[in-house]
Amino acid sequence: MNYNPPRSLSATGWRLFNEEYKEEAPVRYWVSKTFRYKIQLPVKWKIESISSYIRYRTYDKYHVLNTGLAPDYYAIDQQMLHVNFQLLKDFVEVETAWQAHYMSGEHRHEKKWWQSLIPRLIRKNRFRRPELGVKHFEWASTLDDPALPAHERCDHQAIAAREILELYHWWVDQRPSRKEIDLPPYSHQGLGSLASLDDRFDQTATDYVLHKQAYDQSSNQEEFWDKEDEGMLIRLIKIRKHLWT
Repeated sequence: MNYNPPRSLSATGWRLFNEEYKEEAPVRYWVSKTFRYKIQLPVKWKIESISSYIRYRTYDKYHVLNTGLAPDYYAIDQQMLHVNFQLLKDFVEVETAWQAHYMSGEHRHEKKWWQSLIPRLIRKNRFRRPELGVKHFEWASTLDDPALPAHERCDHQAIAAREILELYHWWVDQRPSRKEIDLPPYSHQGLGSLASLDDRFDQTATDYVLHKQAYDQSSNQEEFWDKEDEGMLIRLIKIRKHLWT
């Protein structure tokens, strides 16, 4: 065997191989076994642990989530909705897009030698290619096509991809296009800001009736939107196991 590890052996076979290896080629055995596992790898792991300590506290803060909201006060339910869909948005536009970009080999042609020196913090935050992420899931959504050979099909991946695309487009395109109902003003009839609660207020006045109708429509709309948000959030949670690259 020239003391090169074979592709596979039984547990007993590996034990006998290593015993012979150590006896017949002690220097090579020390370099490949003793040095590697008792010196090289422990040092490497220590360096990696230090690197990870710095990494996860500087540019890869996986424990810190971005809601995507502008600075202001937001109730917990709003934060919960936005932070989860921001994760989905980043998954499509950054993580999946970067994987597609990398697998295509495009980065090899674009990258100049000096760009490798740019801190990862800058490169990571600047890479956002929605079209690449969407294109990937459009392709993945066809993997249950009966015309494909059996070894190329993946039905559960296709189902998950269509759900990811639908939720993504709802969050990015459809939800932001919601239009709130404008409430027409009405005369307070000289009774102050709480006029509509005053016994002397004429609630049959035309301007107030129009205002009340618009207010009721707005309330119904808000209730519908709230249920839609909740339903979409539940759907997102159900596919969370598919959000990986």
